[in-house]
Amino acid sequence: MNQYLAFTLYFLFFAVFHSILAMDHAKNLAEKFMGKGYRYYRLIYSILSFPLIIPAYLVWTTYSGSSPLVYEVPDQLYPLIILVRLCAFGLFGYAALQTDILKFIGLKREKKGQLITRGSYAIVRHPLYLAGILILVTHMNMTSLDLLAVLLISGYCVAGAFIEEKRLLLVYGEEYRKYKQQVSMFIPVKFFVNRIKN
Repeated sequence: MNQYLAFTLYFLFFAVFHSILAMDHAKNLAEKFMGKGYRYYRLIYSILSFPLIIPAYLVWTTYSGSSPLVYEVPDQLYPLIILVRLCAFGLFGYAALQTDILKFIGLKREKKGQLITRGSYAIVRHPLYLAGILILVTHMNMTSLDLLAVLLISGYCVAGAFIEEKRLLLVYGEEYRKYKQQVSMFIPVKFFVNRIKN
C-alpha cells in the first residue's frame, strides 16, 4: 500500500474512534452500561488511544526518510527554529503543570473543576494544542510524508479545539464566553494587545 494512503487511513481510523469515544453520547452510553465502572472510562479511553495511533506512527517514522524532501530549514534560521521549539516545549510543560494530569488520563475521577484562565491559559485558550502544532511545523527537514502528517495532526487538533469549546460553553456558560472574549484561541493577539494597553 502507498505510504501516504496508509498513513492517512491509519490516522483517520485513530481520529474517528478517538473522537467517537470522546463524544458525550458515547460517554452517556458507557455510563449506562458500565454503571459504577464508568469511573474508569477516561482511563480506558486513554489506554486505547495509544494502540490506535501506533500504526500511523510506525508508517510515519518508517517511511519519512525515504519520501521526497519538501524543504530544509536554512542554517541561518536554525537559532530561530530552536527558539520557537523551546518556547513551544515550555508552553506545553507549563500548560501540563496547570492541568490535572491524573484527571486527564483517567487516574482521578472527572468532576467539574474550576475553569483555568491564568498562566498559559491567559496567553491562548488551547496552549497544549498550540504547543503541539508549533513543534510539528518547526520540523527542520520536512519531507512530503512529514508534511502530510503535520497537516492531518494539526487539522485534528484545530477541529478538537472547536469541539472542546462547545463542551466548555455547556459546562461553564457565561464564564467561558467572557474568557473567549478576553483570550485568543491559538494566536495570542489579545494577550499582546492587552499587554500593550497596560
